[in-house]
Amino acid sequence: MTHAQVLPNFFLGGASRSGTTSLYFHLREHPQVFMSPVKEPDFFGAGDLLAPPYRDKVLDILASDRAALEKYLDSAERAPSLRFVLYWDDYVRLFRDVRDETVIGEASTDYLWLPGAPRAIRAKVPDARVVFVLRDPAERLQRMYQLGSGGAPTIPFRAWFEAGMNQPPIAESGRYATQLRRFFDAFPADRVRVFLYEDYQANPSGVLRDLLTFLGVRPDHPIDVSRRYNETVTARFPRVHALRRRLFGGASPTRWLPESARRALSSMYRGRASYTMLPADRRMVIDCYRSEIAGAADLLRRDLSAWLR
Repeated sequence: MTHAQVLPNFFLGGASRSGTTSLYFHLREHPQVFMSPVKEPDFFGAGDLLAPPYRDKVLDILASDRAALEKYLDSAERAPSLRFVLYWDDYVRLFRDVRDETVIGEASTDYLWLPGAPRAIRAKVPDARVVFVLRDPAERLQRMYQLGSGGAPTIPFRAWFEAGMNQPPIAESGRYATQLRRFFDAFPADRVRVFLYEDYQANPSGVLRDLLTFLGVRPDHPIDVSRRYNETVTARFPRVHALRRRLFGGASPTRWLPESARRALSSMYRGRASYTMLPADRRMVIDCYRSEIAGAADLLRRDLSAWLR
């Protein structure tokens, strides 16, 4: 029997390190919502990702992930951790298990900064709802710097930031006005909703309720929002971490241990990130994105002055 293709009608995106992973998992707990079991498929960004300067790297990743993706698509096994699902036949199979859910979604943070994503989504799913979460650009970059260094920075933040201006995920971090305008140009304003990370941190239940109301499903369904996913963690002992990186590179020296032992060691080795950005570094980031922050404030009719301090 041939089944009709099911496509998502909801897209969750936003700036990375802004709580989208937690929202993705919370949404999966709602009986009226189906979320793609593979997070970050980035399918509607394929036009940008399969063109220079990303093409060669993305094709390498697709090739290396191919066996894991096929194994998942051909069975009922747990969805693997994949970087991309960029081919149509693969993408539609992510939604093969949709039953009677009214909201069918996927979460790809890159849609916010990939220029071709808004029009690509609108062309296939013209009535889609799109939701983004934004975060103070300086604070977000601080977390990215922290995460990349593993708690043992090898270069100062300023040098990292200046080098990163040639890398879109970093350079695009605070260009919220430019990014949002592309979506407001592609979709009616009532199909786009933007939340702030600061609001989500302060009142996760309230933000989730607002999101569920926007999606048209029961906003009062009980969901445990106390658990957070993908939190920024760093090594508790930076010197040990630096030595480990010199000795083992990106490989894990504990990979031969049972999973339970690896988890226990990881919890001792890593802790919640704590890093204070130097005032001069924060001013540098603010100066870079000042006009974009002001533009986003106008678009959203929100006071974003805290991001400029």
